[in-house]
Amino acid sequence: MSEEYVLKYTESGGLTIAYQIWGSSDETLIYVPGMISHLEASLGDPEYLSWIRGLSRFFKLIIFDKRGQGLSDRDASAPNLEERMDDISSIVKAEKLENFFLLGLSEGASISLIYAATYPQNVKSVAVFGGTARFTRDDDYPWNPEPDKIKENLLSNWGTGSSGYIFCPQKMPAKQEDFAKLERMVCNPKTLESVLELLTRVDIRASLPDINLPVLVLHSRDDIAVSKLNGRYLADKIGGSKYIEYPSGGHLPWHEERENIVKDLITFFSETGRDIKSADRNLATILFTDIEDSTKQMTEMGDVQWSEKMNKHDQIMKNTVESFNGKLVKNTGDGILAVFDGPARSIESAISSIEKLNEIGLKIRCSLHVGEVIWRKDDITGIAVNIAARALEKCPGSRVIITKNLKDLLGRTKFSVKSMGDYTLKGLEGNWELFKVEKSK
Repeated sequence: MSEEYVLKYTESGGLTIAYQIWGSSDETLIYVPGMISHLEASLGDPEYLSWIRGLSRFFKLIIFDKRGQGLSDRDASAPNLEERMDDISSIVKAEKLENFFLLGLSEGASISLIYAATYPQNVKSVAVFGGTARFTRDDDYPWNPEPDKIKENLLSNWGTGSSGYIFCPQKMPAKQEDFAKLERMVCNPKTLESVLELLTRVDIRASLPDINLPVLVLHSRDDIAVSKLNGRYLADKIGGSKYIEYPSGGHLPWHEERENIVKDLITFFSETGRDIKSADRNLATILFTDIEDSTKQMTEMGDVQWSEKMNKHDQIMKNTVESFNGKLVKNTGDGILAVFDGPARSIESAISSIEKLNEIGLKIRCSLHVGEVIWRKDDITGIAVNIAARALEKCPGSRVIITKNLKDLLGRTKFSVKSMGDYTLKGLEGNWELFKVEKSK
C-alpha cells in the first residue's frame, strides 16, 4: 500500500505538518479532514482506503494531519481557524501549487469555505461534506447541541470507540474496536478537549455571502453528528451553490454512498475547473487606524516636526503590518488602511502598532472587520470597508475594537475579547455589536 502514496512533511507556524500525495493527475485536490485524523491509522479501514483510491484515480489527492494530531507535530492546544488555513497554505507553498480544488469534511468544511473565499485566485472550486456554519446551538441556529453536550458525548468515553456511534452508527458495534484504536492514535483527551473548545466558538455565518466561487454542499440525510439542516443552511446562504443530499451513510463519506459521492465530486470539479476567479475581490480582514488629536499635535509641533513624526509613523505602520503578513493599502492622512489574510494576525498587528507608536509619542486607535473587499488597482472598496471605517468612529483612545463578524472567526484566542454593546454605524442599517480587544493578562 505504501507505494500508492508519498508521505511528505512541511512546516507551518514552527510545527511540522505531515501530508500524503495520492495519484498523479494534473488536477490537484486538497482534502481538508475533520475533527480527528491520522494519515496512516485511517488506512486500516478498507472503506476509507477505497474512498481515497477512488478520488486519487481522478486527482492528485493531497490529505494532511492538522497540527496536534496524527503524524503532524503534537501540541495540546488545538489550532484555530487561521492556523488551520496556514497549514493548507504551507502545503500549497511546498508543492508549488497555483490552482487547485478543495474538499472539506466536517470541521474541514468551514476551513475550506473561508480559505476559498480568502484565496479565490488559487482555489478553482470547493466541495464540503457534513459541514456546518457553527457547531453549537444558538437562538437563531437551533440544529446543533449545546457546547457541554458535545464535550460530554465525545470526551467521556474517548479511546473506547464510542465516537463511532456518532459518526457512523450504522456500522456499530462491528467497527467499535477500529474506532477505539483510531481515537487513541489520533490524540489524547486533553488535545480533544482543546479541539472541541475551539469548535464551540467558531461561527462563519456572517462570511457565507462573501463566498463567490463554485461551491458544492454534500450531506447525508441520516447524519446524527451534524444534522442535514446544517448542510441545507450552507447551501441556502452561499449564493449559486449546489446541494446534494444522500439517503444514508452517516457523517463520513466513505460508507454506503461512497461511489455516488465520488462521481458527484468528479462531475462538479470537472464542470467548475475551467474558470479561475480573478483576484479583484476576496475575503479579508480590514484594519483602519487613526492618530488621536492629530490636528492639535500638528498645530503644536509645526509642519516640519509633524512631517518628520509622520514619516516615522508611516514606516512603523508599514513594517508592522507586513510583519504580520498584511498589506498596507494606503495612508489616510492621520492613519492607515490595511488588509490581512487572517483575523488573529490582524489583531496582533493592531496591538503591536499601538505599542510601537506609543514609544514615539503617538497614540492611535484601531478598528477591524472581516468581509469581502473589491480591489481597484491598489485600493479597496466595498461595504466591508465602510463598516470598518464607521466602527473606528466608536473606538476609544489607544484601543483595538472588532466587529462580531470578526470575533466569530477567532475561535480560541490569546486575547481578551469583551463586548462593548450594540451600536448604530453611520449610513449602515441595523445594530452592530462591537468588542474591545486586549492582550490577555
